[in-house]
Amino acid sequence: MKSNGKIIDARSTSDSVLAAIKSDIIIIGSGAAACAMATRLLDRGLQVTMLEAGDFLVDSDSSRFYAMNRQEPFGLSLQIGGATNLWSGRVAPLESRDITTSRGWPFELSEIEPYYGQAAELLKVRPTHSLAEIAPYEGSSPKWKEFLQDRSVSIKRFQWNRPTFNGLVHLKALASRYSNLTLIYNCRALKLLSDELGRRVHFVLAAIGTDKTVQFSAEFFALCAGGLENPRIMLNSRSTGGFLANDNIGRYFSGHPKANVGRIHLFRPVRARSPLFCDIETSDGAFRFGIGLTANETENAIPLNHYVQLSPKFESIGFRLLEHAQHIVGGTTRYSRENSPAKNVVRHVVTAASALGQLLFNLIGKVGLLGKGGSVLVVRGFFDQEPNAENRIELTEELDPYGMRKGRVKWSITREDQQTIEDFLSELSSLLSKHEIGVLKSDLPPVGHPWSLTEIHSHFMGTTRMGLNPHDSVTDGDGRVHGVENLYVGGSSLFTTYGYANPVLTIMALALLTADKICERLHTKTGAIH
Repeated sequence: MKSNGKIIDARSTSDSVLAAIKSDIIIIGSGAAACAMATRLLDRGLQVTMLEAGDFLVDSDSSRFYAMNRQEPFGLSLQIGGATNLWSGRVAPLESRDITTSRGWPFELSEIEPYYGQAAELLKVRPTHSLAEIAPYEGSSPKWKEFLQDRSVSIKRFQWNRPTFNGLVHLKALASRYSNLTLIYNCRALKLLSDELGRRVHFVLAAIGTDKTVQFSAEFFALCAGGLENPRIMLNSRSTGGFLANDNIGRYFSGHPKANVGRIHLFRPVRARSPLFCDIETSDGAFRFGIGLTANETENAIPLNHYVQLSPKFESIGFRLLEHAQHIVGGTTRYSRENSPAKNVVRHVVTAASALGQLLFNLIGKVGLLGKGGSVLVVRGFFDQEPNAENRIELTEELDPYGMRKGRVKWSITREDQQTIEDFLSELSSLLSKHEIGVLKSDLPPVGHPWSLTEIHSHFMGTTRMGLNPHDSVTDGDGRVHGVENLYVGGSSLFTTYGYANPVLTIMALALLTADKICERLHTKTGAIH
């Protein structure tokens, strides 16, 4: 009879049991990247150990690990499943204008397209190319149809993952199928310990509570702890021997800034239940589309890949509800003492609040009808950003509860970024007027003035970016850290550019690619995979 894998609480597990755990690979984290990577590696027979800092409840108190200043709480989820516990389920790939060697990636989009297909299977959504079959607008207005067929207009096609993928549920299922999985929770990875030359990781040092540490060894290590923690762990692991001395670690941070940016006052009312205006559910899935601009078709080409979603006014409340729920999750646990009974009660409450916020967000999306005579659309922008080395995660001198240096997030939107957004909205406004759709009235202040955006909130990208060499990147095209033989990274911290798309699909695609590369290396070294 096949035995199950193990999901164990480090706090109630003896030192001898922990010391006896044998691993081909240790994965730090349990979010989307970790789940995808573990799925592939387990199927290939590797002994996989996952270290998760949290447990089964929400804990998003980022103030213990980051100097917050006046920032809103980050969209972190320190629990089994990571940020999949906060994810609303929106799925889209990056595009060929995003993933290309001309913008610093180590490969073209075509090289990872097979992995996009595998990630879609894992999430149980349609292959992304099949969404081109779905009409964005099914109403009778010829003006709207002409607008959407304009060669300068790019339809941004999203689908919803339903039921929303949850890492905890997925990992429990994996543990029931694979005896070669060990998930250790309440076990916080602190730093990586290398050989004298800094070329191989020998151990990961992990904390169990604030007064006990343990070392785990493996053939390979994979950091899948998110776009903030991946670089913080690496920076805290630096040694005098030059281990992880790459100055790009933590740099090029972005988080898909977004905001309601204006309204379209329509020349003619429109009433249409179409993916362009609301969430549409069919027997084949749930869909929602938006509008961008093509990269090269217009005279004044838009270099960055922004997009807008057009919504009835009522639906814009849904975005605020979801973000507010996530801020509650991040902020409410902040003032309760570590491991106190009161804090555990609060965590039960905010776990429910997070789920309720997602539920209301999804329900409001489905109600998104303009209504009879509707003539105003809210324009919500989701913005790309030019990679900027000064946007970064850095260490402070202040220590977290485990004796590691806290991180600080430095991020800003540059005047140049603002200008690309203004140009994008201006071009979109011209197209709306050209096709007699309506007038776009922007609410954004002039370029060079402060803009009210949702900034450092989620989608933490770029901080261990991929590339061809260590001069401008942290990892190679396999996700392996430059100069370290057995250390890999998974997650959106790998993104060299950002695009507009929610990152989960790309996170999983890259994690599956990295898992295959690890299997290839293990096969080459040992002659066979178990």
